[in-house]
Amino acid sequence: MRHSAMSNGAQPATPFSRIAPALAGWIIIAASLGIVAILFTSRPQEAIGQTGPAPAPPAPTPTATATPMPPSNEFTVLIRPYSGGTETTDRRRASVRLLDVSTRESSPSSRRVPPTTPTIASRFIDATMGGQPMIGLHISVGATGRGTMAESLTRAQLAKLCFPASAKPPGVGMESLVVDPGRLVNAHLDGGAVCLEFVFEEPGTFVVGTRPKPVIPELASFYASTGGETTWGPCLTHGFFAEVGRAGTIVEGSAGSGVYIQVCANGVLGFHPELAGTGYEIQPVLASHWVRGENGQFVGPHPPVANTGEGRYFHQTGHNLSGAFLTKFLALGGVDVLGYPITEPLAAAPGFTDQYFQHLKLRMDEATGEITIRPIGREFIAMLVANRQASAGLPPMPTHGL
Repeated sequence: MRHSAMSNGAQPATPFSRIAPALAGWIIIAASLGIVAILFTSRPQEAIGQTGPAPAPPAPTPTATATPMPPSNEFTVLIRPYSGGTETTDRRRASVRLLDVSTRESSPSSRRVPPTTPTIASRFIDATMGGQPMIGLHISVGATGRGTMAESLTRAQLAKLCFPASAKPPGVGMESLVVDPGRLVNAHLDGGAVCLEFVFEEPGTFVVGTRPKPVIPELASFYASTGGETTWGPCLTHGFFAEVGRAGTIVEGSAGSGVYIQVCANGVLGFHPELAGTGYEIQPVLASHWVRGENGQFVGPHPPVANTGEGRYFHQTGHNLSGAFLTKFLALGGVDVLGYPITEPLAAAPGFTDQYFQHLKLRMDEATGEITIRPIGREFIAMLVANRQASAGLPPMPTHGL
């Protein structure tokens, strides 16, 4: 960018007056090519628990206000034409904008998004039959390197993008990463970053994520006997150990340390080898204790309320269950599957009512009375990623484009 100086009178030219505008221009150009840091939203959390003999964790304290989502940021990378594994040295500049791929639903004050305009995350989930979205990217290609603009490409392009390894969920291997709608050709660790090379035909929106995983053998029988994918949804991770960290939050544990868990779309299942033979070796994790509600605030177990005399009252948590929620609760297997209710029915997105249980979250469509299970597993994964970064004392991690 060039600047012209304006003055009231003619000034004699000096070497500095000729150099300064050019120097300022180079500084601006260099700054525009820098990589902008992206902040990851952390969420409040507590310790692992279950409905078996081990005591439940203390009730977490809800946050006063919702944590704002980080703004989208842009950085610039170079891409090159690609065809059948052969790349040329020709390069063009691409602007990459990072997008929020959170699956959190809109708050009650927000206008309900029509089903004809699905979010980037839901499009990815549909394309991968239930996969886990991690990072969203919007790529626009510049023809000359002076700025960027969307255009039709005459050849497939190879892009190399990197993001911090701390953003990759636990229980997700490099071999299971995918890019939709692009085609991943290589994924590897480079220091503290996960670097991906993928091919795309047209500029647009891409999501980096992982496809569903098989149910681990230790959990397969319980998973199948409690409704399988209908109840728990597709599994999003391999099995891995999780434990309570020094800060009282759930973190990924070392092999043999803590509970061996697998995160599925709707909930989390845990295997306790030390309880073998007691009937409690396989238990759902108290996943609902760490998700956020429709207003973006941490839910957690609500304080006990009085018995309304309708339906059933659970003194274990001090909450009522009645109507369509009670019917669905019993049909899904009751306490053994859902755990105890931890809230009363709550207003959700316009036209919907939610009720949280220790293991699952149910939603009622007020127009039809239909009850469905909501996918809290993805929020559980986001919580684990945030806890990993916080426990390591990491600053907000930048996403690099190479």
